[in-house]
Amino acid sequence: MSNQSLEEIMNVEAATGPFGKGDVVLQQTLRDFIQLQSNTIAVGTSLLGVRTVPWMTYKWYTGVEGTFSYPLDDNAVVDPTKIGTASYDVVLRKGQGRCVFLDSTSLRGETWDGMDRQQLAIVTARANKIDNKILTDIKAGFRQTAAATAVFGSATADEESDLLAGMDSIFANARVSGNEALALVLPADKRSAMLNTQLYGNVVESLSDHMGRIGNLSIYYTRDYGTSSALGNDALLMIPGGETGEFLQYNGPGYMETELTRIEGVGWSWLLTSYYGSVIHEHQDSGATAGDGKSNRIYKITAVRS
Repeated sequence: MSNQSLEEIMNVEAATGPFGKGDVVLQQTLRDFIQLQSNTIAVGTSLLGVRTVPWMTYKWYTGVEGTFSYPLDDNAVVDPTKIGTASYDVVLRKGQGRCVFLDSTSLRGETWDGMDRQQLAIVTARANKIDNKILTDIKAGFRQTAAATAVFGSATADEESDLLAGMDSIFANARVSGNEALALVLPADKRSAMLNTQLYGNVVESLSDHMGRIGNLSIYYTRDYGTSSALGNDALLMIPGGETGEFLQYNGPGYMETELTRIEGVGWSWLLTSYYGSVIHEHQDSGATAGDGKSNRIYKITAVRS
């Protein structure tokens, strides 16, 4: 199997049917390849924890309040913290992409290399949908926000001050140690604003390098901005990782992620099916309301672009 190409893995003639019982291992290999490729391309998977799961829906129960009393008399016993039924959940949804490899184009010289490019185009489109899902959920999950001093990159902008204020809000209100790394998600057309060099103290560097040095900040750029997009005209500052939220993909039994089927007189139909979702985890943060899907680990900076 380790020496087989993607073409050979996709070749249904090697099995009793498309990914028959003898090809279970190959099917799983291709499934893992597609998921990994989409995750590598996607920006959002660098912001949340990523894992595959054997279930389609899951519920987390969370205590609204937790207390600890000190000091106490040696013989005293505290009252129990109230454990409620407040909860939040995630449901994995179905997505599909499909292309057809026509006999006519194959007869005229199209190779499997060209067909692979069509498949990878669907994988890329899947990555874009993953990004949109993750960024939409992260933006919906903010609890703290402030407007930018001015549009990033403009003459009156103060990007450093806006970012430092956001960092202070996160560390002041979220249940964190204060030493966590941070991530900033910006519209791609604001990249130049972050790469402009200027003098900080006695060091000439870009704002992105400067914030990375003093604030342990990583910057990610997305094309999913503007009208009717995930990011809109805003930026997201957050603590990345699985404690803030997770991107979950179904990788259990019961369905085939890829199917190659013969269409009589036409060609081969290649179908990609995925089930995935994302969740913002709730914590006992300052001002938290159980079940609202919000987190003080996420800070929205509005109007970074016009």
